[in-house]
Amino acid sequence: MRLSRVVRLALPLVIAAACHGDSTNPAVTTFDARHAFSKIDPLAAVFDQPIFTSFNRALSSFETYFRSAPVGAQTVVPGRGAFDGRLTRPLVPATQLRASAIPDNLKGKTFTWDVDTRTYVPDATATGAPANGVRFLLYTWDGVNGPTLPLNRVGYVDIAPAEGASPGQDLTELSVFRDAPFLPVADFVVMHSTTGDMSNFGIEGSATDGFTVDLIELSGAQSGAAGQHHLVYNTTLSSSPPGVSASEQLTSDQATASQGGRLTLSYEGHTLSDESARSGAEVKFDGNLYAQVIFPATINDPTQYLRPDGTPLAQQEIVDLNTLIDRAVVANFFWIALAWP
Repeated sequence: MRLSRVVRLALPLVIAAACHGDSTNPAVTTFDARHAFSKIDPLAAVFDQPIFTSFNRALSSFETYFRSAPVGAQTVVPGRGAFDGRLTRPLVPATQLRASAIPDNLKGKTFTWDVDTRTYVPDATATGAPANGVRFLLYTWDGVNGPTLPLNRVGYVDIAPAEGASPGQDLTELSVFRDAPFLPVADFVVMHSTTGDMSNFGIEGSATDGFTVDLIELSGAQSGAAGQHHLVYNTTLSSSPPGVSASEQLTSDQATASQGGRLTLSYEGHTLSDESARSGAEVKFDGNLYAQVIFPATINDPTQYLRPDGTPLAQQEIVDLNTLIDRAVVANFFWIALAWP
């Protein structure tokens, strides 16, 4: 049974950064990062399934069948700016994901891995692919060498045009299925549209491990001429029913090689935010400053984590905070990369 499309799902990022706290209010804020992690972890754990690992790693091997030609130079050069090195993920140039780019002679085909050519090839004997799209079988995947041998199939992904596109809009639906035990683990639509020099994109959908259902919402826009692109992403992963969410905003300006962003985690009525500002990050819990993160002036200097009163966080507090933030960032970033305009 197909997952609900209440919100369909698009990478591995966001950001931390900080400005100096208000010296007139040095009150220390208490925050339990380990407890917060226990609430956010189920949301991120949905993407720990081997089927997602296989899909992520195999994507570059079959995306040429549904990626459209790139429009101009889209390289974003990450500047140091407000980015904390512990969280930065590379934004590599990519082309738009569009089912409309699938050649007519390949529609209705199922692709399997050919161990001799080490590529995906159409299987004339396979059935079940969407008539107006394609199906790719997914296998246990080695991070370096591709599918492990002998091939071990773990599921498949169907890619086809989605219904409901408005004029000038392109909608592509991806449905990911796990073989054993059988489960539709993800169903999401990727949207693209262009008006003048503005490219809008988004992803809506859902994903599940059979226990937790994640709702995925991503919207973004790219504007400006080649070499002057300004890029904005807004991504939210939330549990269904609502209660826990990880929202991330990422901005990148190619002309100035600058980036910024904000990560917000919500659970049990609490909110933790980690926001870019100047040469560091400002981490707040329920609106109160928890820590200033001051990035090193040189590569040999340490990153500083200071309470509002100027005293440093304990080493374990730093570890727990980074573990929490990185968990949410990694869960969001796959969709950011998939939605690249």
